[in-house]
Amino acid sequence: MTLRVSRLAQRVGHSGTMAVDDRMQALRGLGHDIVSLGAGQLDFDTPAPIGEAGARAITSGQTRYTPVAGTAGLRAAVRSKFERDNRLLYAEDEVIVGAGAKNVIFHALLALVDPEDVVIVPVPCWPSYPPMVAIAGGRVVGARLDARRGYKLTVEGLVSAVAEGRGRTRGLILNSPHNPTGAVYSAEEYARIAEVVEGENLWAISDEIYEHLTYDGAFTSFATLPKMRERVVTANGVSKAFAMTGWRLGYAGGPRAVVRAMEALQSHTSGNPSSISQAAAEAALRLSLDGDPALAETRRAMFQAMLQRRELACRELASLPDVHLVRPAGAFYVFADFSRHFGRELSGKKIQGSTDLAEHLLEHAGVATVPGVVFGDDRCLRVSFATSTEELSVALQRIRKALS
Repeated sequence: MTLRVSRLAQRVGHSGTMAVDDRMQALRGLGHDIVSLGAGQLDFDTPAPIGEAGARAITSGQTRYTPVAGTAGLRAAVRSKFERDNRLLYAEDEVIVGAGAKNVIFHALLALVDPEDVVIVPVPCWPSYPPMVAIAGGRVVGARLDARRGYKLTVEGLVSAVAEGRGRTRGLILNSPHNPTGAVYSAEEYARIAEVVEGENLWAISDEIYEHLTYDGAFTSFATLPKMRERVVTANGVSKAFAMTGWRLGYAGGPRAVVRAMEALQSHTSGNPSSISQAAAEAALRLSLDGDPALAETRRAMFQAMLQRRELACRELASLPDVHLVRPAGAFYVFADFSRHFGRELSGKKIQGSTDLAEHLLEHAGVATVPGVVFGDDRCLRVSFATSTEELSVALQRIRKALS
């Protein structure tokens, strides 16, 4: 007997970034020497005091269910983080903890989107946004981002996307620092977008997971703009800030009614996030809030390493013939335009788009990148610099050779 897969499941494909990682791991399992520039995670270990807090949670028996929205201690730490770092004041029932920022954003969409509602997503974008909107019953209208404008949403682009929604536009997803381009919005740029959000009576989800990887300019939380707090769900987490991707711990703050709806939905899906991860996340936030010297020094060293890696990646990629890029101001990716190499024959195969080029680099250069088509822009490859300087140098030289 063959079970029929639902139409929804047929429409929602596998995550493109995860598929690249699966392919890379398969080749490594066969003995291939692969350097990954596709990773969406830092290569550093979780700082020791945080890992030790997780270990203590295990040995002290903190291994049972917690409240769905998270432990009181962690939620208090999240509220303190929002207040200190972002100037956002939330009550106890206005924050929620989930199994990763992805989990939190998904529940926010389920809480906000009705069937056929239109959600505007600036494109290129993190590839999970559109499927999550679709699962919630909504429809995505893409607002095209232009490299000539630094891959930032403009008022004109937003107004045009709202109009394309034909009266059904309800929401907007923002992401700064931006995956895959590294764009960072200034307070002035966000203020102009906020005027449209208010004027069109939209809600917004602000994905701020790369907040602490802002290299150029000051980070701005969208909910801090005038009249935005009651319209915005702010999503964040510990994965990028503290090298904790595997701990799967995200959090959000927002209007009480929305957060409580998210909690109700979460009670029927993932339930509470891991009690052990919550203990580690609380330690991460508390140590950071308290200015713990050891953690502060570890994070400074990580940040400086990322600055150096960004310089290396941008310099080497910009020096490649017919490759163009916009220097990322945050996150840890370069979204480089390789489209002038399309139409070439490399290793006996004609390169017709970003998927072909990424496959060529993986098979013949031993370098994993993510094709831009996954993010909605087939001209580019996303190149992560979240790996050691040594591996990054090797990979970039392999790319140079593969294109020569």
